[in-house]
Amino acid sequence: MLTITIGGQAGAGGHEIGAEVSRKLGLPLVRTLAIRKLARRLDASVDAVVRKELAFGSKRVRFANALEYGLYRSAMYGWDPHLAVDFGFWSDSDSTKRYLPDQISTDEYRDAFYATSEDLRKMGDTVVVKRAGCLSLNDSPGVVHVGIFAPREQRERRLAKRLQVGAGEAARLVRRFDNDRRAWFSKLAGTEPEDRNLYDIVLDVDHAKSDSEIADSIVRESIQVKYGDEAHPIGAY
Repeated sequence: MLTITIGGQAGAGGHEIGAEVSRKLGLPLVRTLAIRKLARRLDASVDAVVRKELAFGSKRVRFANALEYGLYRSAMYGWDPHLAVDFGFWSDSDSTKRYLPDQISTDEYRDAFYATSEDLRKMGDTVVVKRAGCLSLNDSPGVVHVGIFAPREQRERRLAKRLQVGAGEAARLVRRFDNDRRAWFSKLAGTEPEDRNLYDIVLDVDHAKSDSEIADSIVRESIQVKYGDEAHPIGAY
């Protein structure tokens, strides 16, 4: 069994390179499935989970979440409950599901995050492109954590192309994503995404190689990490 997690810096190319690795190995590519599985474990909406994550790195988001939750509780304990439905705070059809980020405790989120990683591992051979995939399944046989790093200017250009935004907006997004990711790693594991010891394979990428060539390197090194000096059954994937 082979599970490759691909992470590293925002905008370094994990999404595109992960897709190439998946194609070359013929393995399923897991991206948005991870957040959906996490939401199901928390019995929460995907929106609530995403906003919970964003709050780790932003006082403004934390304040907005707390204010929204206060309004929700007012609806539950004396205010007009129909307004809570109108504002989208909750749903009459599924009143047990959590729609607000502050309904999810940090401990609950952390436990569900690590449990979801185990769920993904049970899917079998996969390429998983997700933030902090390197934090779980450490020392697990057949799991290879890849960290991709690139110069800031290159990351800005890639994000501008991926998101169809201007250079200034891309630069702002890289700063925000870096801040959010560091806060998220700190909250989950007391570490930071730039810690290269978190990864089995570390790649510093530049314009000299295409995404396909970088993916070839990941495939070769991942097979080497898994099988060592034994025969490399690449054709088995």
